Order: sequence, then C-alpha cells, then structure tokens
Amino acid sequence: MKTSYLFVIALIFAAACTKDESIETTKFSESTVNKTILQTYTQSLATGIGNLFTERLTDSVLQAYFSQNFCSAAHFFDDESGYVFVETMSGYNIAHPIHPELEGQSSLQQTDANGTKITPIMITTVRHMGYGWLKYPYLNPATQQIEEKTTFVNQIPHTEWYAGSGYYEKAAGQLYSEKQKNEVLVKTIVNGFASGIGAVILPLTDSMERVELMRDFLQYIRFFEDQSGYLFVIDYKGYNVVQPPDPSIQGTYEWDMQDAAGNFLVRGLIEKAQSGGGFYSYLWEDYQTGLQKQKTAYVIQIPGTTYLIGSGIYAPE
Repeated sequence: MKTSYLFVIALIFAAACTKDESIETTKFSESTVNKTILQTYTQSLATGIGNLFTERLTDSVLQAYFSQNFCSAAHFFDDESGYVFVETMSGYNIAHPIHPELEGQSSLQQTDANGTKITPIMITTVRHMGYGWLKYPYLNPATQQIEEKTTFVNQIPHTEWYAGSGYYEKAAGQLYSEKQKNEVLVKTIVNGFASGIGAVILPLTDSMERVELMRDFLQYIRFFEDQSGYLFVIDYKGYNVVQPPDPSIQGTYEWDMQDAAGNFLVRGLIEKAQSGGGFYSYLWEDYQTGLQKQKTAYVIQIPGTTYLIGSGIYAPE
C-alpha cells in the first residue's frame, strides 16, 4: 500500500513537471515577436488617428501636423529603428520620420531592389483588405546591404490614409516565452506612444485641450486576442485622466485607491513612473470577465508633462 501511494505521488509530480516544462518550452522567435510588435503598434496608431481625426482634428493641415510630429518622435525597438509612416490612398506621403523631405511628395514611383513599385501594392492591399503584409528586397541603411524587408500596412479608419511600418529580417536571435513576448509588446507600445503624445500635446497650453486630445486618441485602441490591452493615463496628483474601458471614472481622484490586497495602486504606479518607468503588479478587474486578476502594468512618464501612460498584462489562468 505504501509503495502504491508513493508511486501515485511520483506520477503526479512527474505530470506536474511535464506540464511546467511544456509551458517553459513554448517559445517565440525574435522574428515572430517583431512582427507582433509591428502589427500591434501600427494598428493601434491607425485606430487612434482615425478616431482623433473624426472627433477633433478635422482640418487636413492639423491632421498632417499631428501625424508628422507624433511619428517623428515615436520610434520603437531597442535600437529605435522602428517607425511608422503615413501616406494617402492616392500615393502621397504625409509623414516619414526618417526622410521628412519626402513629406508632401508622391511615392508612387518608389521601387524595391528589383525595380518593383512598392506603393501601389501597399495601396491595393489596404484598399481591398484593410491591412496586410509585404516582403521585398530593400537597402538596409544600417548595413548598406540589400536585405529582405517585412512591412505591415493598415488603413486609418474614416480616412483615405494608411499607416505602415517595416523591419529587416534578422538571423535567429533570442527566444521569448508568452509572458516575455507580451511584456516586450506592452513596453514597446507604451514607450512609443509616450514619446509621440508628448510631442503633440506640449505645444497645447490649455490643460483640458491636452486631456481631451488624449482621450479621443486612446479611446478605442485595443490589442491582444481578447482585446484586454489598452493605454491608460494618470496625472501625478492622482487623477485618472484616460481609462478607455471605463470612461465613467475619468477625472476621478484616485490617490488613495487600494487594490483588493490593500496595495496603494495609483501611488505605486506614480512612483514607478517617476523613478524612470517600469513594471508594477497589482490586482485589477478584468473588463472582459468582471473578475479581479493579477495584473502587471508597464508605466512611464509622458516626456515634458506630469502624466504617466501605461498598459498592463493579466496573469495567465
């Protein structure tokens, strides 16, 4: 009987180890992570621009000004090689962070290393499918070599514009777990949007104009398969500025807010942002299920302001 009991325990332990090992061995390549970042970042920006242009910036000159200033400041990836360009469906460049001299010029004659015109393919992809991927040989400015470039394009809702971003394929690099992949994604989006938002709201002297612009811009941005990803903004006095899933709490004073475990949630987020930014864990309602869950948010200060911007990841079930 004792031997059988120990045998059963051994089987349970082995099964648990096997389960843990299967979780740990689920890895994503650097290329897969980069593609996820590229698509999520570009789609998020397109969504934000589309709503902002519908609700607030209806003048085409202001729309171009916003696009150029946001995109020029909002680089991403560790080497800041990631950026988003904006073009019209008729083939004119609106915003190009690397080559601003192209802004306002036609890009219809732009070709890849084989002489194939790229822009008409992007326009066709966006017009007929809404978004899509392209791969083509192109000169990598970092290496001065012809390399395969992967580009994602996405229509900006309610406009005749589209946004795009690309990266160069690399040799096999780091492998990421699901948790690591999501953390890199959230950190990349928050850092990029912090820089971009800072660039476009600093010229605004009216604080409510800044707040309303951020609310319109971030209201409908969602990511992750369950749409649980969003961007929130809090000011350093403890007021909730932008909370897309629950706008009813925007403007409320939350300095003394505690999570279900008694942690001072807002104070912790503010301290983390003021110390240079990073991840902070707490309990928070999952708006998809209504349940309290462990959440880890990445927060950072919006440059030149007393606001922090952040986004979080719920712990897996």
